[in-house]
Amino acid sequence: RRCGLSCVPPRERRFPAPKKRDYTDFSQSSKKPMVALLVATLGVAPAGVARRALGGKPSAAVWNEEIKAAWTQAYASAQGVPANYDIDEIEGRIPSALRGTVFRNGPGNFERGGQRYEHVLDGDGLLCRWSLDGATGRARFASRFVRTPEYAAEEAADTVLHRNTFGTQPASGPLGELENAFDLVLKNPANTNVQSWGGKLLALWEAALPCRIDPDTLEYVGRETFDGLLPDGALTVASGIGPEVDASLGLGVAFTAHPREDRKRGRVVGWSWAAPLVGSSLSVTVHEWDAASGALLASTPTALPSAIAPHDFALTDSWYIFALNAMQLNLFPYVLGLTGPVGALRTTGEGAVLVLVPRPGGAAAGREPLTVRTEDPYFAIHHAVACEEPRGGGGGSDGETIRLYTAAWPVVGAGPFLGDWGGDVPLYDDGKINPTLLLETTLRLREGGASLERSYVAGGACIDH
Repeated sequence: RRCGLSCVPPRERRFPAPKKRDYTDFSQSSKKPMVALLVATLGVAPAGVARRALGGKPSAAVWNEEIKAAWTQAYASAQGVPANYDIDEIEGRIPSALRGTVFRNGPGNFERGGQRYEHVLDGDGLLCRWSLDGATGRARFASRFVRTPEYAAEEAADTVLHRNTFGTQPASGPLGELENAFDLVLKNPANTNVQSWGGKLLALWEAALPCRIDPDTLEYVGRETFDGLLPDGALTVASGIGPEVDASLGLGVAFTAHPREDRKRGRVVGWSWAAPLVGSSLSVTVHEWDAASGALLASTPTALPSAIAPHDFALTDSWYIFALNAMQLNLFPYVLGLTGPVGALRTTGEGAVLVLVPRPGGAAAGREPLTVRTEDPYFAIHHAVACEEPRGGGGGSDGETIRLYTAAWPVVGAGPFLGDWGGDVPLYDDGKINPTLLLETTLRLREGGASLERSYVAGGACIDH
């Protein structure tokens, strides 16, 4: 058997670099109240991007009927799962010194009982494992769906039983979609990432607790709380009164789908969050573990000036960095069962907000978090890396310079969040889906705020986000 990939290089597009801007710290400014019970922001292109599409229709060289058919096939449900076999056909030779295992996770099942899921990111998580042994020249492949209790129940009933983030809902009855009203518990598809530290393999989705996986069998083991560190509840909501009240109400937290490895210190860094019952401040706690033993080393509680959780974060020696996209939440259609939580989101076309939280043991330890509000209406998807430059290395009055590299859509207007990425297969026929660019943000910290510059990396070439 054979596992292989093929790809078509995208066209390169170039854009003018934005002007240098100067921003101040608005961390003490007033905030508009917002009610938020449960929402997670996943990495999809908002409709606002369509209103400012960069470039026209794709050329026939990169988007034609043959490529479209192959692209659509990528969103077909995986067959032959579970699988576990030797890969018989290998092109070339595995280096003799190469031995190890690669795990991957992503949506792999897009339908249930003849009902196609409303969006590809509602797809059930499919774990894949490639094991390579260069000494013997062998390679082996295995795969299995993340069989959470929700997945097992829907498989047994052969129907959609749970509400989903991107709009997939149980089939409606006489009252239509209103039959889903006030059912605020979302299915955890466990389809975003897979990470391992401290002897644990975890399938991740950012609006729930991690799913612990047996690395040998790929079987689902259970929800991971890290020895009770993360409260397990049906809703990822904070009452604002205290953890005891939250526990009595059955409230819990979610864990990021994108923890970060700090190889310099041998640590893994991740964060848990809970949406506010009332207000506009997201409760966040950043945790650091020893990567080898899994021992908890530090926990830093903080708050982000948004009721909507970011999809990713970055870290340096001294800071945790969060980029908050400009979005608004109209919760009532979701509460009434008319849409999933993502369908209740709108992009505003306003500038992104950067929040820098001091990291324990770093040079910024003991300082207050720094909030930098920008006028740049870009939409951050994932961060590649962040780094600090030495004091005196061209920084501001404090001598601190931070560079953040982000995969993003460069211009986002106002509109519904899903937009051209709505539907069961995203298509590029009209060229409205924005290219993803790698952005370099340079922050020069100074007393009371920061100056900021942003530029495009790699000549504005479109990259995989």
